[in-house]
Amino acid sequence: MADRVVLDAHAVLAFLGEEAGWAEVEEILRTGEPWMTLVTLGEVAYILERTAGAGAADEVWANFRAERRPGGMPVRWIDIDDTLVRRAAAIKARGGMSYADAFAAGAASVLDCPVLTGDPAFRVAEAAGVNVRWLGQRA
Repeated sequence: MADRVVLDAHAVLAFLGEEAGWAEVEEILRTGEPWMTLVTLGEVAYILERTAGAGAADEVWANFRAERRPGGMPVRWIDIDDTLVRRAAAIKARGGMSYADAFAAGAASVLDCPVLTGDPAFRVAEAAGVNVRWLGQRA
């Protein structure tokens, strides 16, 4: 069975910048079943636009949204529906994490799989019962 995980912005940015844990994300993109929300991709885009410019953000957006073609990322997208929004809101209500991160955690909860991150803010989600897979700590 494929390695099913939700990618948060920290994991995606680590991959893009070849930072700590990037090879783990690459492996999931190659052989696993990676999921994301558009909210997470939006977070990646605004961070990239601030640090590398709009062109870099647009390129990453296009690559991640490509329909499983050569050059595109093999990411599956969870619909942002009432269930996901309510789950994200409940996680955000606990405090200590951004609303965008709460969507990644909520997606993992809805899909019943781990969220892959290195962001310590996800300890809040973990305390709420979300399965968190920490970059670099694969068992």
